[in-house]
Amino acid sequence: MREIFVNQDHARVGFYQSVLEEAGIRTFIRNEFATNITEMPSALFFPTLCVLDDDDFEEAMQLLGPIYGEATAQAVDWTCPKCNEVVPGNFEVCWQCSTLRPGLSHNLDGPEDD
Repeated sequence: MREIFVNQDHARVGFYQSVLEEAGIRTFIRNEFATNITEMPSALFFPTLCVLDDDDFEEAMQLLGPIYGEATAQAVDWTCPKCNEVVPGNFEVCWQCSTLRPGLSHNLDGPEDD
């Protein structure tokens, strides 16, 4: 099982799941029913879309890339500016400390408007 997309928006994660399921890619949403138990949003509790078969990962990323608005299959791993953890390129927040990826808006709705 590999993670594809993490976001606090349950509807967006569900939409991406439906795109992959329609293409015949089996998926699972971790934290589907979780809610934040603190005042500060934490990626630890965000819904996380995963493909069940690791061999489907590349195809899933290619399918979601145009929908997501960037070539996420080509996304480069990044280093968290707060804890220096190396984070997979398709993550919007650090899995270790929940710091937002540099260059993203604070609401996790997508790229910042210039």
